[in-house]
Parts: sequence; structure tokens; C-alpha cells
Amino acid sequence: MTWDRSKVADALVAVLTPATGVVVHPLPPETINPNCVVVGRPTSVTYGSFGFGIDEAEVPVMVVGGVESEEAIDGLKASCRAAVFADATLGGKVQRAVATGERNWRNYTGAGGIQLLIVELVLQITM
Repeated sequence: MTWDRSKVADALVAVLTPATGVVVHPLPPETINPNCVVVGRPTSVTYGSFGFGIDEAEVPVMVVGGVESEEAIDGLKASCRAAVFADATLGGKVQRAVATGERNWRNYTGAGGIQLLIVELVLQITM
């Protein structure tokens, strides 16, 4: 296997949608409505990290909610983490996916003044 972002994003959508019950976007969308989950672009990709043709990527999964819904966002983040833990191969699409941490809790004001709270769940993907 080699790194394929669209394959990983599709697998994450398939795993996270039933686990969270919210819209899971395979790419960062132009417009967004809370509560949702967004598969981000990789922050790093290492080719041949464990051997020829085995790539490793760090992919943020952004959990988005209203600015005053921190508990709901925490719950969605926990659901995402549990879903990845329960199916570490993302339906057989990757060798291994593991949640390694969270980062970048931040408030964001979007179009029309909508106020969002976002956190990134960091996934380490080996394919």
C-alpha cells in the first residue's frame, strides 16, 4: 500500500459517520454547519517509513461545534476516537490507524459571524 488521501478520507467517513451521527466531510468544505467532523489534510507524510511501499501520515480530524458546546465537542471527539480504536484498519483500507492525541482547541468566526469551536483529533495512519 502507499499513501492515498482520498482512500483514507472515504474510509474515515464510512467509520465515523455511524459512530458520531453527524455529517463527516471527507475534505475541508467551503461552508460548514456545526456539529460536524472534517477530515483534514495530512500535516505530514513519510514515504517508506517501515519499508518499501509502507507510508505513514499524520491526519487531523477536526471536530466542529458551536462556540458554547464544548461538552458536545468533547463527546464527538471521544466517539471518533472510540470508532478508530474499534476498527484500526478502517474497514481494511489501511494497515493501522490510531488516535495519538488532540490539539488546537480554538474559537473561529466564520462567514455571517457564526462562532465555532474546533479541536483536532490527531490520527497516525499507516498504509
